[in-house]
Amino acid sequence: MPFDLERAASQLRDRHPDLAAFRPTLLDLLFATGCMVGETAAALAGGDAVVVRAAGPAAPSLQPPLVVVVVDTDPPHLASVRSALGPAMWPAPLAALGGPPLAIAWAAAIRVLASSTSRRPWRALYFRGPADGLGDYVQAELGHLEDDATIVQLVPSATPGQDVHAGAASLAWVDLCRPRNVWRFPACDQSYALTGQVHWESALGPLRAMLDGLDARLDWTLHDVHLYYGASVQLSAVLRTSEPIEAATAGFSLREVEAGQRLMFPINDALAALPSLAGRLGGAWGEGLGRPLHLHALPDGLRVAFLADGEPPEVLPERLGSLTIEWRSAPLVEPARAPAEAIAVDASETLGAIAAGVVAGGGAVWQVPALGQSAELAGFARGLDAVLNRHLGS
Repeated sequence: MPFDLERAASQLRDRHPDLAAFRPTLLDLLFATGCMVGETAAALAGGDAVVVRAAGPAAPSLQPPLVVVVVDTDPPHLASVRSALGPAMWPAPLAALGGPPLAIAWAAAIRVLASSTSRRPWRALYFRGPADGLGDYVQAELGHLEDDATIVQLVPSATPGQDVHAGAASLAWVDLCRPRNVWRFPACDQSYALTGQVHWESALGPLRAMLDGLDARLDWTLHDVHLYYGASVQLSAVLRTSEPIEAATAGFSLREVEAGQRLMFPINDALAALPSLAGRLGGAWGEGLGRPLHLHALPDGLRVAFLADGEPPEVLPERLGSLTIEWRSAPLVEPARAPAEAIAVDASETLGAIAAGVVAGGGAVWQVPALGQSAELAGFARGLDAVLNRHLGS
């Protein structure tokens, strides 16, 4: 066999969060197989994307190529997370969109394909990049394939016991910005590092509860807010107050920090505007804005990323009070057009969320195991070997 799958899976899990270390690891595995390898980088709206291509021998064949695709979507907060609390990841209903299981499934497919003696041509494409634009990029790249190519997308099973976002959805971003940073906030001399872990369905609720629990006579400003999903939901900020406070509420912790440290302008105005903005949107977009996937402070306001079901409202607000509002969205999740073919999964396992791009381009879906830390890789490899060789005709 070209490489040891257990060892390869361990390396891919360890290095996946750091793209600079992950990319050469993946390429080393491919070079060990002796198959043809190519790599292309692209600059998307949300950052850099990469597609790694592997292919079998270019032998003459009248059969259409089999194209195995993995779309490994980075969450919107990956590049901005530098935390001892662990790497950023998708929340459980979206966990199948990106992460080590996708890379491991693709490596297992390469291992089988490179060992096949079939004369049917095959290709394997691994896409990785930001949620902002990756789906459209994948669909465009697949449009260059032969019209008769058989395209399949490997999608991990969902986390046991978790709901799955199975319908079509986009990832939406909204920036709430003030036209100029004129200081219109109270003067506060006490500074505290604020950290806490919150829940997926109510990310902003605990923060609002903590702020509402402060003494009504106390002035405060909130700076450098950052919310992201890891093993749990992490929220950090700097809270400045007009008088010392002893403890936070609603599960947050406080640590006094240097009062003179350099901070971005406070986001009191943008944070206060979010409920009003969600109410104006209404429907699924309004609900999504109320449970953001990511928050971070901008030099002149606040950026919010959220899961947006269905079509956007006909009119998106461009202003709210003194704040200007800018929007964008990109396809994130799409439903399967036909039942998925299951590989080494049992009846209790549910198909995870399907990353956008492949199904829209005419591809089918193969469901693979979640491939967590304790995954039974040998059983999965046997199942994948049987399915791939059946499709290859060997």
